[in-house]
Amino acid sequence: MLRQRCIAFLALCLTFFVLLPGTGLKAADKEASSEYANAVTAARETIWKAITSGMGSGATVAIMDHGEIVYSEGIGVADRATNRPVDANTRFNIGSTSKMFAAVAILMLVDEGRIVLDEPVKTYLPEFTMQDERYRDITVRMLFNHSSGLPGSSFYFGYEPDHGMHQVMLQILGLSHLKHDPGVMSIYCNDGFTLAEMIVERVSGLGYLEFLTQRIFIPLSMVNTGASIGESGGVNVAEYFATETGVKYPREVFPVYGAGGLSSTAEDLCRFGDSLTPQGPGRILSDSSLEMLLSSQPTAFSDKLRGRQMMNAFGWDYSELPGYLEKGFQVLAKTGGTGFYSTNLQVIPQERLVVALSISGRASVEALTRPVLDGLMLDKGLMEKISEETPTKPVLPEPIPDYILDYEGYYTGGDLVQISFDRDDELLLIIPQPDGMSYPGLAGPTMPFTYNNGSFFNFDANLEVYFTTVEDNDYIVISGEYPYEFDRLMYQKLKPAEQPRQLKEDLHNKVWLVRNAPAYINDVYVFPARSLMHPELPGYLDFNGIKQVDGDFSARMAATAFRDQSGFLFTEYQESLWSLHQNFLFSLADDFKGIQISSIPFGNLAASVRIGRDGFNEWLRIEDDLVLRFQKPDEGRVIVTSLTDMLYDSVVDTGSVYVPNGSYVFFAGSPDDRFRVYVE
Repeated sequence: MLRQRCIAFLALCLTFFVLLPGTGLKAADKEASSEYANAVTAARETIWKAITSGMGSGATVAIMDHGEIVYSEGIGVADRATNRPVDANTRFNIGSTSKMFAAVAILMLVDEGRIVLDEPVKTYLPEFTMQDERYRDITVRMLFNHSSGLPGSSFYFGYEPDHGMHQVMLQILGLSHLKHDPGVMSIYCNDGFTLAEMIVERVSGLGYLEFLTQRIFIPLSMVNTGASIGESGGVNVAEYFATETGVKYPREVFPVYGAGGLSSTAEDLCRFGDSLTPQGPGRILSDSSLEMLLSSQPTAFSDKLRGRQMMNAFGWDYSELPGYLEKGFQVLAKTGGTGFYSTNLQVIPQERLVVALSISGRASVEALTRPVLDGLMLDKGLMEKISEETPTKPVLPEPIPDYILDYEGYYTGGDLVQISFDRDDELLLIIPQPDGMSYPGLAGPTMPFTYNNGSFFNFDANLEVYFTTVEDNDYIVISGEYPYEFDRLMYQKLKPAEQPRQLKEDLHNKVWLVRNAPAYINDVYVFPARSLMHPELPGYLDFNGIKQVDGDFSARMAATAFRDQSGFLFTEYQESLWSLHQNFLFSLADDFKGIQISSIPFGNLAASVRIGRDGFNEWLRIEDDLVLRFQKPDEGRVIVTSLTDMLYDSVVDTGSVYVPNGSYVFFAGSPDDRFRVYVE
């Protein structure tokens, strides 16, 4: 349904132009010996700290040493309601850790001579096209070090499979432009791995999961790995409970396998990681492909910052960890995060050591896994000191050099900030501006940074940042961010528009509501969006990120060095303004009926809502403080949301709900489905 609605609108656009965890500690059959005491202690302490602080309900962790599982443990519960514990066979969604399976699948086909890494993607997928002719230069290799320049992510998390996402992505890319020239810099990109998934299917003639099962899962005895838990089913899976409310959610589905749609266990991930080490007897790649997988994949941007950067690797988040590299050890790592789960896989290939960890919740799993890896290196006698976050020391302010003052202006990395300098106190001030999800006038606190020896320091946030200019673009960079130890782009300066353009319609302070979300979608995609036109930034539009107006009906990406960007298109449809952003359609909130209590007798029907034949979502505007009750079809969905908070979701909530003035009610279902809304 999402695919049909999205494609229909695309044609239109073209036409117009914590509960506490389970008691006790449940260990797997293979309990670690004292030989691995530091690693085991680190695993238990960090995971329990995460669980008891509300980051998740249960977790799994495993260590493999030279092909042998030497430690494997489930900690916490897989299901609070039944007190079912996590064990070695409990499956978790692994999110972007799935990308490494796409990398290996492509290299397997390279080994067979069926794919050439430096051949254009279009060679294998002729139907792939974009508005930007540079897309023809995107090679298969660029998909894996995230240097393709593709805008970002064309998918969603949900609770039911949707096998139409390949077509949706191709339709979206067909209307899109690149962020930058292919190959020049590495910016995290999910859609590149969906293209890789499609290439595997096209070249092999097999379904993607069938290929992985035959070529990877079965040979490596990965019996607990497959599609995401909401699609593959099964009894022994880790359920997700919301950290704020403790409410149990349906099992999550990630509809694109190559980018993040697999589930697995820590032990299975260790088996996979071990197959990627040079001495592993279960190797599934040739020497040349394995060397490719383990080597750095730099771009022209790779040496432009003071420190090392992430993503300069073949699929991995990184293939070199600065602290370990100084001691002569290579570390490969891949993190995966979905709406509900977090996973991390770390491999030291020359020592044939692997650590894997998953948790049912959103956590910094790199910070959870790193102490385990450090402990393992101690246990093996390979390192003497465990790495830890080094606090930023307060520094004495020094005069800010005059040349740095030229960096003053407006910046974005998704949100909008103003950069200014206080010469009296020698401070850098990062001042958040109102964004598309806030009421005008609301913004976060100003962050002050003290200048000293070429960098700026904020002691409270333990941050060190600096300015740099690369290829005529100005950036603020975070230096050595823990736990990764890499430099990371924080913000990119917005260049004043030389001849600012304006959209045909005034979109300042407009609320937009999604219209093509399926009933089984994660509620995060249902939040209203707000469009703003900042007077201090003529020629720019703030709508789910800052964009530069380039036509009467369109705006292009402005944050060209950041992930998940998108242009903006709008048109008139059904006597209303509609917009396209990524793979979602929006229309204006003002077009929907409002409800006021003064016109509704107590306990009576407030509204009857019908999904039209086109299947688009319907909405109500709430213009008073109300208590509402809903009657819906079995497969229908009702969500109540403000501009910032989710108040009710029929997936997990029942009964009545207090709905404050200014909220919105979302309805999703099949054509002709009817919903009734009652005032209590």
